[in-house]
Amino acid sequence: MARKTGTTEYAVLGMLALGPGSGYDLKKRIEGSVAHFWSESYGQIYPALRELRTRGWIRRRAGRSGGRRDRHVYEITERGREALASWRAEPPRDAPFRNELLLKLFFGGHDPVGPEIDWIEKLLAEQRDAIRAFEGIREQLNKEQHDHPSLPFWLITLSYGEHRSRALLRWGRETQKTLRALERGAEKRGLK
Repeated sequence: MARKTGTTEYAVLGMLALGPGSGYDLKKRIEGSVAHFWSESYGQIYPALRELRTRGWIRRRAGRSGGRRDRHVYEITERGREALASWRAEPPRDAPFRNELLLKLFFGGHDPVGPEIDWIEKLLAEQRDAIRAFEGIREQLNKEQHDHPSLPFWLITLSYGEHRSRALLRWGRETQKTLRALERGAEKRGLK
């Protein structure tokens, strides 16, 4: 019985729909496009490529690399395009949400406020960096891909990242104020 195709395979298939590439190329393409909401490791990409090839959804050909070794370049087949279109037509599944920062904050209160303020400051810095990166990506896309038919969809996902980062900045600033107030209260009570 054939194994159920997972989201990783469809993510890789979608990246190949944008153009042929090696596993390395696909990882870089993911990092340069969808990484603010989706990631895949090499340990996920290469098995997905094998599975997609087994299904006949992609084909492999030899390509030249700058180094000594030949590399394998993959490209999507017509069957692969049909499978991708079929998957895209299905409603998305809900993904479980996991966030270690929130888990650790939830279990606070038993100890004085400590590293939490540093964690929030790091989060704020990361979100400010993300917003600057999104601005650069938006500018680059509008400049280099202004006539690509997928541009509106790429900008929709980019907008999600921008909104998420702005929301995290607001939440982080609120959380920072709360943690500092808790810290001041603990200092007044001589607990810190």
